Amino acid sequence: MVNAPYQRLPRYRRASSPPPMQLTARDVRILGAVCDMRFLTREQVQQLIFSPSTASYCKRRLALLYHNAYLDRIYVPSMNVFGSTKAIYTLAPKGASVVARDRKVEVRELDWRVGHNDRELYFMRHILAVNDFRIRLTLAARERGLSVLWTDERALRRREMKDYVGDPKHRGRRLAVVPDGYFTLDDGGHTSAFAVEIDRATVEEKPFKEKVRAYGEWKVTGAYERRYGTKSLRVLWVVADVLRDSTRLERIKRWCEAEAGRSLFWFAMLDELTPETILDGEVWLIAGREGLHSLLQG
Repeated sequence: MVNAPYQRLPRYRRASSPPPMQLTARDVRILGAVCDMRFLTREQVQQLIFSPSTASYCKRRLALLYHNAYLDRIYVPSMNVFGSTKAIYTLAPKGASVVARDRKVEVRELDWRVGHNDRELYFMRHILAVNDFRIRLTLAARERGLSVLWTDERALRRREMKDYVGDPKHRGRRLAVVPDGYFTLDDGGHTSAFAVEIDRATVEEKPFKEKVRAYGEWKVTGAYERRYGTKSLRVLWVVADVLRDSTRLERIKRWCEAEAGRSLFWFAMLDELTPETILDGEVWLIAGREGLHSLLQG
């Protein structure tokens, strides 16, 4: 007789009789990560929480969490035309109750609603790319003993968090400043702050340049410092879909420089940002400068 956790389970629906399981501390960490990041693939969960040697164990735990209704699964077509559909994990109400209990809050106090999963499906690939960056940053900071404090786009879009600045090229026009993420790195004595923009080659030149102007005004007018209480800021543009435009990185750097953007703006390819390179590797371009640079040294 096969042990329950190893029985063959249906892929596209929950088992009518789910295999029994006992929640572990690592399961709770998985649920917390999915709560915070909204959509995660199995590969992302594995990278963040498991070691490379425990890939099969990660897969089994995710299956158990799904079939026991702690997680939901959404299937999306693979980017490869010959690939199968990919499972994306989201939090289910039962999982939300576990996260709330672990954090000693009510479910309603979590930044999560079951309806959000459907509403944000259109942006899923963008959110997954943001999470790729966030996971690699988290692992790099953990390895170097740095503290990371991340604020995601959901929070940044709230009325009380959103800033507007005047467009220096169009009098009377206002531009919104809403990064895809904002984070600080703290080594115990110094704190550096960053806004993150994930670029999937869907934004044309004109709106891209408007974003550059918005960030520039945000910084020079003092609106950013008033919001966050620090002068430290770098805006990181990360190109996540090179298949759309193989020259995208160089193009957006030129567009930025055409708007007088300088060392406030940094650029890199997501594929080149690993936990080993994202902070220390010379993989970043800087507006107005030649060569490649390291984020921490910068």
